[in-house]
Amino acid sequence: MHGLDGYLAQFKVTGRALVVGSKQYKGKADRRALYDSALGLDMEAGEGVDIVHDLEKPLPDTFGLFDHIDCVSVLEHVKRPWLLCENIERVMADKATILISVPFVWRVHDYPGDYWRMTVEALPILFPSIKWLGRDYLSNEKHIVRKPHGATIDGLTYMQKTEVVAFGIRTTNNTLHEC
Repeated sequence: MHGLDGYLAQFKVTGRALVVGSKQYKGKADRRALYDSALGLDMEAGEGVDIVHDLEKPLPDTFGLFDHIDCVSVLEHVKRPWLLCENIERVMADKATILISVPFVWRVHDYPGDYWRMTVEALPILFPSIKWLGRDYLSNEKHIVRKPHGATIDGLTYMQKTEVVAFGIRTTNNTLHEC
Protein backbone atom coordinates (compact mmCIF):
# COMPACT_ATOMS: atom_id res chain seq x y z
CA MET A 1 0.00 0.00 0.00
CA HIS A 2 1.43 3.37 -0.98
CA GLY A 3 0.19 6.70 0.32
CA LEU A 4 -3.28 7.94 1.04
CA ASP A 5 -4.81 6.95 -2.30
CA GLY A 6 -3.41 3.44 -1.84
CA TYR A 7 -5.11 3.38 1.55
CA LEU A 8 -8.40 4.50 -0.04
CA ALA A 9 -8.10 1.86 -2.79
CA GLN A 10 -8.65 -0.97 -0.30
CA PHE A 11 -12.22 0.27 0.34
CA LYS A 12 -15.27 0.53 -1.92
CA VAL A 13 -16.51 4.06 -2.63
CA THR A 14 -19.60 4.75 -4.72
CA GLY A 15 -22.15 7.51 -5.29
CA ARG A 16 -22.12 11.24 -4.77
CA ALA A 17 -19.01 12.50 -2.95
CA LEU A 18 -18.29 15.67 -0.99
CA VAL A 19 -14.63 16.70 -0.94
CA VAL A 20 -14.22 18.81 2.19
CA GLY A 21 -11.21 21.09 1.94
CA SER A 22 -11.10 20.87 -1.84
CA LYS A 23 -8.94 23.94 -2.52
CA GLN A 24 -5.82 22.94 -4.42
CA TYR A 25 -2.70 24.30 -2.75
CA LYS A 26 0.77 24.35 -4.30
CA GLY A 27 -0.01 22.14 -7.29
CA LYS A 28 -1.79 19.39 -5.34
CA ALA A 29 -4.12 17.15 -7.32
CA ASP A 30 -7.85 17.82 -7.50
CA ARG A 31 -9.32 15.18 -5.17
CA ARG A 32 -12.71 15.54 -6.89
CA ALA A 33 -11.21 13.59 -9.82
CA LEU A 34 -11.08 10.45 -7.63
CA TYR A 35 -14.87 10.16 -7.67
CA ASP A 36 -17.51 9.78 -10.39
CA SER A 37 -19.68 12.55 -8.96
CA ALA A 38 -18.03 15.01 -6.56
CA LEU A 39 -18.61 18.46 -5.16
CA GLY A 40 -15.72 20.47 -3.74
CA LEU A 41 -16.27 22.43 -0.51
CA ASP A 42 -13.78 24.76 1.13
CA MET A 43 -13.65 27.74 3.49
CA GLU A 44 -11.77 29.74 0.83
CA ALA A 45 -12.33 30.24 -2.88
CA GLY A 46 -9.81 28.79 -5.29
CA GLU A 47 -8.99 26.08 -7.78
CA GLY A 48 -11.01 22.93 -7.06
CA VAL A 49 -13.68 24.70 -4.99
CA ASP A 50 -17.35 24.51 -6.03
CA ILE A 51 -18.79 25.88 -2.78
CA VAL A 52 -17.22 28.37 -0.36
CA HIS A 53 -18.63 27.81 3.11
CA ASP A 54 -17.70 28.30 6.76
CA LEU A 55 -16.88 24.70 7.69
CA GLU A 56 -17.99 25.27 11.29
CA LYS A 57 -21.56 26.03 10.12
CA PRO A 58 -24.08 23.47 8.82
CA LEU A 59 -24.44 23.11 5.07
CA PRO A 60 -27.78 24.24 3.68
CA ASP A 61 -30.32 21.42 3.30
CA THR A 62 -30.46 22.18 -0.43
CA PHE A 63 -27.13 20.35 -0.88
CA GLY A 64 -28.79 17.09 0.13
CA LEU A 65 -26.99 14.00 1.41
CA PHE A 66 -23.74 12.46 0.21
CA ASP A 67 -22.67 8.83 -0.22
CA HIS A 68 -19.01 9.54 0.49
CA ILE A 69 -17.03 12.23 2.30
CA ASP A 70 -13.37 12.92 1.52
CA CYS A 71 -11.82 15.04 4.29
CA VAL A 72 -8.06 15.11 3.77
CA SER A 73 -5.81 17.52 5.66
CA VAL A 74 -8.68 19.72 6.85
CA LEU A 75 -9.43 19.05 10.53
CA GLU A 76 -6.18 20.66 11.67
CA HIS A 77 -7.15 23.92 9.91
CA VAL A 78 -10.55 24.40 11.58
CA LYS A 79 -10.60 26.27 14.89
CA ARG A 80 -13.39 24.05 16.24
CA PRO A 81 -13.09 20.71 14.39
CA TRP A 82 -15.86 19.07 16.42
CA LEU A 83 -18.33 21.45 14.70
CA LEU A 84 -17.04 20.47 11.26
CA CYS A 85 -17.35 16.79 12.22
CA GLU A 86 -20.98 17.28 13.31
CA ASN A 87 -21.70 19.03 10.01
CA ILE A 88 -20.07 16.25 8.03
CA GLU A 89 -22.13 13.57 9.79
CA ARG A 90 -25.28 15.63 9.18
CA VAL A 91 -24.83 15.45 5.36
CA MET A 92 -23.92 11.76 5.22
CA ALA A 93 -26.55 9.36 3.93
CA ASP A 94 -27.09 6.17 5.91
CA LYS A 95 -24.22 3.79 5.08
CA ALA A 96 -22.23 6.62 3.50
CA THR A 97 -18.46 6.19 3.66
CA ILE A 98 -15.82 8.61 4.88
CA LEU A 99 -12.08 9.02 4.35
CA ILE A 100 -10.23 11.11 6.93
CA SER A 101 -6.61 12.18 7.03
CA VAL A 102 -5.24 14.48 9.72
CA PRO A 103 -1.71 15.14 10.97
CA PHE A 104 -0.33 13.35 13.99
CA VAL A 105 3.26 14.58 13.60
CA TRP A 106 3.75 17.26 10.97
CA ARG A 107 5.22 20.74 10.52
CA VAL A 108 3.02 23.77 11.09
CA HIS A 109 1.45 24.71 7.76
CA ASP A 110 -0.77 27.79 7.78
CA TYR A 111 -3.45 27.75 5.14
CA PRO A 112 -5.15 29.66 6.57
CA GLY A 113 -4.32 28.52 10.14
CA ASP A 114 -2.98 25.33 11.72
CA TYR A 115 -4.47 24.46 15.12
CA TRP A 116 -4.63 20.72 15.83
CA ARG A 117 -2.89 17.34 15.74
CA MET A 118 -4.82 14.13 16.39
CA THR A 119 -4.46 10.45 17.23
CA VAL A 120 -6.51 7.52 15.91
CA GLU A 121 -8.36 7.58 19.25
CA ALA A 122 -9.74 11.07 18.50
CA LEU A 123 -11.79 10.04 15.47
CA PRO A 124 -14.47 7.94 17.23
CA ILE A 125 -15.00 10.85 19.62
CA LEU A 126 -15.32 13.37 16.80
CA PHE A 127 -17.47 11.09 14.61
CA PRO A 128 -19.75 9.06 16.93
CA SER A 129 -21.98 7.66 14.17
CA ILE A 130 -19.11 6.19 12.15
CA LYS A 131 -18.12 2.53 12.29
CA TRP A 132 -14.41 2.63 11.51
CA LEU A 133 -13.22 -0.07 9.11
CA GLY A 134 -9.65 1.14 9.39
CA ARG A 135 -7.78 3.66 11.54
CA ASP A 136 -4.05 3.78 11.07
CA TYR A 137 -0.94 5.94 11.12
CA LEU A 138 0.59 6.61 7.68
CA SER A 139 4.20 7.76 7.67
CA ASN A 140 5.95 10.02 5.22
CA GLU A 141 7.69 6.89 3.97
CA LYS A 142 4.26 5.85 2.64
CA HIS A 143 3.61 2.86 4.83
CA ILE A 144 1.27 2.09 7.67
CA VAL A 145 2.72 2.05 11.14
CA ARG A 146 0.43 0.54 13.74
CA LYS A 147 2.08 2.41 16.59
CA PRO A 148 4.20 5.47 15.87
CA HIS A 149 7.71 5.12 17.14
CA GLY A 150 10.59 7.50 17.33
CA ALA A 151 14.33 7.60 17.47
CA THR A 152 16.31 9.99 19.58
CA ILE A 153 18.43 12.74 18.17
CA ASP A 154 20.56 14.65 20.68
CA GLY A 155 18.49 13.07 23.46
CA LEU A 156 15.15 14.28 22.02
CA THR A 157 12.51 11.98 20.54
CA TYR A 158 12.17 12.33 16.79
CA MET A 159 9.17 11.07 14.85
CA GLN A 160 8.88 11.10 11.09
CA LYS A 161 5.96 12.90 9.46
CA THR A 162 2.95 10.77 10.31
CA GLU A 163 -0.75 11.22 9.57
CA VAL A 164 -3.82 9.56 11.00
CA VAL A 165 -5.78 7.95 8.16
CA ALA A 166 -9.16 6.33 8.58
CA PHE A 167 -12.04 4.94 6.58
CA GLY A 168 -15.48 4.30 7.97
CA ILE A 169 -19.16 3.90 7.27
CA ARG A 170 -22.05 5.84 8.78
CA THR A 171 -24.42 3.80 10.92
CA THR A 172 -27.98 4.65 11.84
CA ASN A 173 -27.42 4.58 15.59
CA ASN A 174 -25.22 7.13 17.31
CA THR A 175 -23.10 4.84 19.44
CA LEU A 176 -19.33 4.98 19.64
CA HIS A 177 -17.73 2.43 17.32
CA GLU A 178 -14.22 1.06 17.42
CA CYS A 179 -12.46 -0.85 14.66
